[in-house]
Amino acid sequence: MRTIRRDGWTAADYDSEQILHQLGHRDAAARVTRARRARPLRRAWRTLRAQLHRPAATETPTTPSAAGTDWVAARAAAVAVNRGDTGEADRIVQATADPRTTAFAAFRFIDVH
Repeated sequence: MRTIRRDGWTAADYDSEQILHQLGHRDAAARVTRARRARPLRRAWRTLRAQLHRPAATETPTTPSAAGTDWVAARAAAVAVNRGDTGEADRIVQATADPRTTAFAAFRFIDVH
């Protein structure tokens, strides 16, 4: 039986671990720990969706802040993410002149289901 330690587990985490253990999961503690991990990409996606109007995937915005964005690379990176190849998407974005804005531009073209 696992006790609550100083690693930040709450009573709810402990309950979740106990339920998973009772259901027969041998790695119940690992699953709860994985569920508690920070997800910066998910947080960035939620922030972008809340702050930006998402234009149609066929549009290429022409705002001044988008001047350094490589839209062709952004679309290619989004295609790589949509097929599950995040390593390729990272290589595409890092090869541009402004990787940060290109990566954020790629969010416009990622399929969200």
